Amino acid sequence: MDLISPDGTPQYGLLDEPIERVNHRDYDLLDSFGRPVRGLRRHLAFNQFEFLGGLSDELIFGVVIADIGYVSTAFLYLFEPQTGAMCSRSLRTPLSIGTTMADTPERGTSSFIGIGGRVEMSAIGNARRLKAAARGVKLDVTFSEGAMTPQRICTRAGPSGWVYARKTAGHHITGSAEWGGRTVDLSTLHALGHHDWSAGYMRRETFWNWGCLAGRLADGRVIGMNISCGVNETSFTENCFWLDGALHRIGPVHFDYARRKLEQPWRMTDNGGQLDLTFTPIGRHVERINAVIVASNFTQMFGRYDGSFTTNEGEVLRVSGLPGYAEWHFARW
Repeated sequence: MDLISPDGTPQYGLLDEPIERVNHRDYDLLDSFGRPVRGLRRHLAFNQFEFLGGLSDELIFGVVIADIGYVSTAFLYLFEPQTGAMCSRSLRTPLSIGTTMADTPERGTSSFIGIGGRVEMSAIGNARRLKAAARGVKLDVTFSEGAMTPQRICTRAGPSGWVYARKTAGHHITGSAEWGGRTVDLSTLHALGHHDWSAGYMRRETFWNWGCLAGRLADGRVIGMNISCGVNETSFTENCFWLDGALHRIGPVHFDYARRKLEQPWRMTDNGGQLDLTFTPIGRHVERINAVIVASNFTQMFGRYDGSFTTNEGEVLRVSGLPGYAEWHFARW
């Protein structure tokens, strides 16, 4: 199924069926006064990014490819919660040179090739394969979704745009990470993963908070979470959690934090009483671009979550010290 219908409009809402192709070129893009947007202006208005990350008590990592037309970026980092040691690499190319983004969220390959490194993210069946190498750092990781139900959502963005996202959290991951002369077998860490595939004609200035965790409850069940505020709340929200792969959707989430002191604990709660979490940061990755036309002020914190979830059936799930991310991001596309 394509995202854009034959009449040029997206399929908005929470989508249970897979979107095989985000055929954005078939969208009837208009400006704020109803005039068609064409050519280079249209091309530069479309943004896309993909994130794959891994979480465990011993190692947290994250890798991004982002194509925002004027420039494409990729970064990767590895962080050791027990020691505070961190290794990060950031790569950029102008005008998306060397960057290929798949328009097929359920399959296909996105890649970034630049001076100093390369990143490749491939969808193969119900798994994602990450291969990244940049100045002494290598990742070769497989994220297995199994029977997990993804969160798929498409919402309006401003007067004429839209955003489509496909997200999962709580995958079993295998593979290796190499840095600093060491090689780590991720399966021995019992690491769990997160995946985010997002694209669309986003607001010219966009801001969001985001939170994610993945870990195991005391009884051994696997829980994953994806929550956000600021980008996908037009009539619908992307907020949800997974319990052993089963999707539990929740409503709007409030992020409470100190803007000048992001290293202090954050609080996340929802309006319906299904979510009550405290996030305690222990590290961060920062990316900043301020090039007048485009800008990005990105801070991704990593730390631990404590609190509770309530399932659709009313079961209360307690979490303690589970690893995860929290994010503050402003972008001018």
